[in-house]
Amino acid sequence: MKEHLRSITAGLTAGLDNLGTGVAFAALLFAGPLAAGLGMGVAVLLLSGVILSVYIALRSPYVGNVALVQETGIAILAASMAGILAGMEGQETDRQIATILAILGTSTLVTGVMFLLFGRLRLGTLVRFLPYPVIAGFLSGTGWLLIEGALVMVTGEHSLAAIAAGFAGDLSASLKDPVFLGALLPAVLMALVLAVSLVRLPHPLTMPLALAGAIAAFYAVLAAAGISADQARAWTWLPDIPADAMVSLPSPLWIVGQADWAAVVQAIPVMIGIAILNIIGLLLNTSGLEVAFGREVDANAELRESGVANLLAGCFGGAPGYTGLSLTLLAAKMQAATRLTGIAAGVILLISLAFAGTLAAAMPGFLAAGLMMFLGAELIYHWAIAARRKLPQGEWLIVLAILASIAVLGFLYGLMLGLAFSVVMFVYNYARLPVVRMAADGRQLRSGVDRSAEAVRALDREGEQIHVLRLQGYLFFGTMEQVVARVRKRAGQASGTPLRFLIIDLSGMSGMDSAAAAGFAKIHGMTERAGVRLIFSAMPQSVAAALARSGLNTGTGAGDGAHCVTCAADLDHALELCEDALLVQEKLLPAGAEISYHLESILGPHPRLADLAGAMERLELEPGTALIRAGDPADDVFLVGEGRVRVEMTLPDGRSLRLRTMTAGAVVGEVGHCLNGKRTADVVVETQASVYRLCRADLEKLERTDSELALLFHRLLAVTLAEKLVLANRLVQLAHG
Repeated sequence: MKEHLRSITAGLTAGLDNLGTGVAFAALLFAGPLAAGLGMGVAVLLLSGVILSVYIALRSPYVGNVALVQETGIAILAASMAGILAGMEGQETDRQIATILAILGTSTLVTGVMFLLFGRLRLGTLVRFLPYPVIAGFLSGTGWLLIEGALVMVTGEHSLAAIAAGFAGDLSASLKDPVFLGALLPAVLMALVLAVSLVRLPHPLTMPLALAGAIAAFYAVLAAAGISADQARAWTWLPDIPADAMVSLPSPLWIVGQADWAAVVQAIPVMIGIAILNIIGLLLNTSGLEVAFGREVDANAELRESGVANLLAGCFGGAPGYTGLSLTLLAAKMQAATRLTGIAAGVILLISLAFAGTLAAAMPGFLAAGLMMFLGAELIYHWAIAARRKLPQGEWLIVLAILASIAVLGFLYGLMLGLAFSVVMFVYNYARLPVVRMAADGRQLRSGVDRSAEAVRALDREGEQIHVLRLQGYLFFGTMEQVVARVRKRAGQASGTPLRFLIIDLSGMSGMDSAAAAGFAKIHGMTERAGVRLIFSAMPQSVAAALARSGLNTGTGAGDGAHCVTCAADLDHALELCEDALLVQEKLLPAGAEISYHLESILGPHPRLADLAGAMERLELEPGTALIRAGDPADDVFLVGEGRVRVEMTLPDGRSLRLRTMTAGAVVGEVGHCLNGKRTADVVVETQASVYRLCRADLEKLERTDSELALLFHRLLAVTLAEKLVLANRLVQLAHG
């Protein structure tokens, strides 16, 4: 029972809040000569609040959700009405009122459709990619439109330009006119009272009580001054409708039949902009609930349910709305986070519908104008002024630029400017992301081929002639220049070792555009002129097709010329290709070398090298022979005399994955032997090979009978392991460099 009472109390508070703002929103839309439609507008706004509150309370994923009509769409539509109504000058008042309701309802339908579309396609998070300064600019611009609308309400003019022209024509007369001041000054005072009272007394009932007090004070002043209600209406201090007017909800058929649909179509771009801002607002409020309650709220489900609610409200010419963050948080603080809260708020608004005419006729013009001024100033302060503390100067200037464009040129121009800023900021920020994941030379990065000690030392000396660029992310015109600049710098390097091989690894790329393909063609031209061989590794088929369209043909093997473009299956094979070319061209890979030659290249000169070679068993093996099997005891160490062997492992699907390749002079199986464990991979002979083996039993015998020779063998293992450790350290440093 206590929970129900708390929910009803919270709903009453939310309903009164919605009631005050709903009447003010209606006054904003039906100001001046259109005051005859104010009662109908109040009824439509209150019905919108009923539908939004009740439906979202029943269907929202968050049970304590309290929804309301949002000021963003109302402010933008009110500002857009000036141009639309100017084109309808001379037409019947009923036609103008019906057109406003048609624009309002169609805007709500568009918002509902976009809510549903984004929710069903689970695109809710996409809108969050809009840069924060652009969102802040839109919302602060909405604040300006609210203030502009308030001035329109006070003066009775349809646009701020007309107001400014009137001031410019006779400013002193306007400021001396008591009727004008009687409309303007109370509105400004009302805005100040709301700002101060809500800061000093941040209670949910503060605003309804302030509005009620202002109404009471207004009528008290009228009574004290002897001013009748009819005279107040003649001075536009009260709406120009009878106090006892009976107001009924407009029929959808009446709206369709009376509205100027050419004017409605004219407002479609504004409606789409409103829908985008409503999506942003809903997602911002949803994020606020997630932060406040420490749990995730399904934003896409919230979009879907809010979409249905807006579609229902739009059928009656209603206004768009969604979750009210402050009211929802209020219900949670009152321990009234139940579905009954939103339902109670809707019931309050439904009861108020019976008095829509009386409410509309009794609402002083300054009250709605002051509330709009307060809401507008609050938006400008929060999103434009206070945002300066959060944003760098450049981003804050973007907020001001969008705000200024909305104020001077209108919402559509501000929307276009904001979207342009979004694109520019995205391109600029994305272009700053590093697409070169790693840059290294052949000394730092090696293929998975274990070579002789002399070949390793040769690659240490000459490996700088190989340059590797590993790319990542999406390449487009904004990021491709990073790659081109890297190549230009390395290819044009005057001092140091000249570049002979350039490997561009594409394994980390997610895609590219035509500008990136043109950039690769440019790199090909640079390397060809410099006499550098260009090799692509791990090239996706889509990238190969894009390069072909740009006029750059790729090969699949070694190519038919020193400067041709070559493709390798992966970076390991590309490095192996370059290393082999370096070693052959420099004549650093002697053919048919004796085992003693390889031992000396590892250990240096020693009188017992021939004895060590003699202690090892020579094996002549055919291609495909398994030298080592995974899982076998690691009792042997092998030295490759001639040919090649590869280390591989079998994947769960039966395929074999190459881990490393061993060439002449490489030691195989030393890690497992030293650890006295099991083999972890297979070693298979690739080409006709001569392999020398020393088993554990023979080594133990040497340790007993010839300790010097045994020590020499252990030294062979130590040097081999040390060289592999050095190479591994280089890779670690490169990865963290």
